[in-house]
Amino acid sequence: MKILTKYLILPFIMILNLKASENLKVEPPNWWTHFDDRKLELMVYKEKIGNSKILKILDSNKEVCNSIKIIDLKKTDNENYLFIKLLLMNDLKPGTYTFNLNGPLTQNSFNYTFHGPKKERYYANGFNSSDVIYLLMPDRFSNGDSNNDFIQGLRAGTDRTKPGLRHGGDFQGIINHLDYLKELGVTAIWMTPVFINDMPEIAGGYGDHVYGAYHGYAATDFYQTDPRFGTNQKYKELVETAHEKGLKVVMDIIHNHSGDKHWWIDDPPTSDWYNSNANYKHTNYEVSVANDPYASIFDLKQLTEAPFVTEMPDLNQNNALLQRYLIQLSYWWIEYSGIDGIRMDTYPYAFKEPMAEWANSVISEFPNFSIVGEIWNNEPPLTAYWQSGFNSPDEYESYLPSVIDFPFSASVGRAIGKNSSPSDIREIYYNFAQDFVYPDPNKNVIFLDNHDTERFYMTMGEDIKKYKIGFALLMVSRGIPQMYYGSEINLFGTKQKGDADIRKDFPGGWPDDRRSAFTKKGRTNQENDIWNFYSTLLNWRKKNATIHNGKMMQFTSFNDNVYSLFRYDEKKVVGLLINPTDKKINVVTSKYDELVEDQEFYYEVISGKKKKWKAKITVPPMGFKLIEFTL
Repeated sequence: MKILTKYLILPFIMILNLKASENLKVEPPNWWTHFDDRKLELMVYKEKIGNSKILKILDSNKEVCNSIKIIDLKKTDNENYLFIKLLLMNDLKPGTYTFNLNGPLTQNSFNYTFHGPKKERYYANGFNSSDVIYLLMPDRFSNGDSNNDFIQGLRAGTDRTKPGLRHGGDFQGIINHLDYLKELGVTAIWMTPVFINDMPEIAGGYGDHVYGAYHGYAATDFYQTDPRFGTNQKYKELVETAHEKGLKVVMDIIHNHSGDKHWWIDDPPTSDWYNSNANYKHTNYEVSVANDPYASIFDLKQLTEAPFVTEMPDLNQNNALLQRYLIQLSYWWIEYSGIDGIRMDTYPYAFKEPMAEWANSVISEFPNFSIVGEIWNNEPPLTAYWQSGFNSPDEYESYLPSVIDFPFSASVGRAIGKNSSPSDIREIYYNFAQDFVYPDPNKNVIFLDNHDTERFYMTMGEDIKKYKIGFALLMVSRGIPQMYYGSEINLFGTKQKGDADIRKDFPGGWPDDRRSAFTKKGRTNQENDIWNFYSTLLNWRKKNATIHNGKMMQFTSFNDNVYSLFRYDEKKVVGLLINPTDKKINVVTSKYDELVEDQEFYYEVISGKKKKWKAKITVPPMGFKLIEFTL
C-alpha cells in the first residue's frame, strides 16, 4: 500500500517540544465559574517564572479583581515553574482576566478565561446497567480525514503496512459511523486514550519493535488530543454528535504514567514529579499486591513506583501538586467535552489514597458521572476490594463506583474455552456465587475480550457456537456489558502474533478498503449471521428493564449438565439455559417452578416465536435457549 506523504501543520504542535525559554504555558488552559469545588491551581511554566513574588489579577476593566483570591504562589525546586493557588468567589463572572506576575528576575503577564455554564446541556450523565459499552481503538476503527494522517513535527506518521504503527483512524471516522453503532444496538462508546502520544516509531524499550503509540497509553500532553485523531474541538464535536444520537461517551484516562516523551520529562515541575527507584526496571504487574495484607514493601514499591514499561515512566500521585493537577484534569475534560464517564487505566498501579481522593472529588463535583477502574485480577475478592463500599479490613475506601470484572471474563473462558470439559460450566456458577463480596455487582463492567486480551473467538477454540453462547451470557448477566469493536463481525486475531493482530482495522473504515463491513452488502454471509445475532440481542437488551435492574437467580448444572441463569422482576422473567455438551439435553422444567410455575407460554428471543411451556425443554448441543416470560 502506498504511504501518504502530505502533511498537516497545526499551530499547537509547536508546544510539544516546549522549552522553558519559549512562550509561557498555563494549565489548565481555561476554567469555569460554576464548579462547587472553588479551588483552582494553575501550573505556569516559563524560564525563571518561579522567581515571581507578586501577582495581581485584573478584570476586563483593568481593575483589581476581588472575585479571585490568591492563596499562595507555590515555588518548587525547579525555578521554571510556579503553581498559583486560587480560591474562586461565588460572584466570579465569566470573562477574561489578566494575571500580572512580578519578581526580581522576571515580569510576565497572561490572560486567563473563565467560562460560565451552558444552559440545558446534556453531559456527564454516567453509564449504568441499562447500557452496553462499545470499546474501540480510534486508530483502528475508521479514517474519516486523511489530511491528519501526517503531522509535521511529530515523531511518527501513518503506515498501514506495519501492524504496530498508526493506521490513520480518527474522530471523523467515528462520527461517520455513529449511526452504524446505534443500529447495532450499543448505547455507549469507550475509546482508548485520545491524548497526544508523540512517541517515536521505534520504542527503545522494545528493541526494534515497531510502536508509534497508536493505542494512546503513552500521553505526551494531557490537555491535547492527538492531532492525528483530530483537534480538541473535533473530539468535542464527536461527543456532542454521539449525544444527539443517544450514545454516551467514556474517556480513557491514565494517572499511573505518561509517555517518556511528555514535555515534563526533560524539565519536570518537581524532582519527585515522577517516581524513581533504581531497584526496579519496571513494575511487577502483580495488582493483588496493592491489597494483600501480607505484601512486602519491596513488592508494593515495585508495583506502585516502577515504570509500567520503559517508555511509560511512573507518575507520583503522592505529590500534592500533581494530585491536584490530575483532579483538575478530569474536571476540565468533563466540562469541556461533555463526556459521561471515565475508564481509569492501571488503577492499582497508582498510589491508592490519592486515587481515592481523585474519585471522590470527581463524583462529588459531577454526581451523575461514572468512573470504572481497570482492576486486572481474576479473583472476585481481590477485585471487589476496589469498589466503593467494600468492607475492607484495612478500612480503605476507594470511592470508585465501578470495577472492570475480569473474574467474569476468566470464568467464561474456563467454563467453555477451548480446553474445557462440560463439567467446567460450573465455573460461571462459582464466579457469580461470590458476588456477595461486591458492594454492588450490578455496577461491574463485564466483558468477554478487550484490546489487551485474546480475542474471545480464539479463547473459544474458534468455535462459533461457544462464541454465541458467550455473548448471550454477556447480555443477560448482571452488570454493564462491554463489547470489543469488530466482535459483531467476528474480527478475530490472536495475541500470539502480537497486540496488533487483536487490534485490526475495521473493514471499510478506510477509503481504499475493498469492502465495508459497516454495511450489510459489504459483509460476508458469515459476518451477517454474527452481526444479526449481536444486533438482535443488543436491541432486545436495550429495551429490557428486567435485564437492567432485575434480580438474578442461577441453577447449577449438577442434575442435567445445563447451567441456567435467570433475571426477574414483578413484570417479567428472562432465562438463559446453556448446554455445554455435544448432545441435546431435555431439561425438566419443574426445577424453575419457583419463578414460572403458572406460566403456559414463553417467548423465544432469538427466533421471535411464542411457544408452549412444557414439562421438558430441549437445549441444543453446545448451544443455549434464551427465553422470556411475561408475568
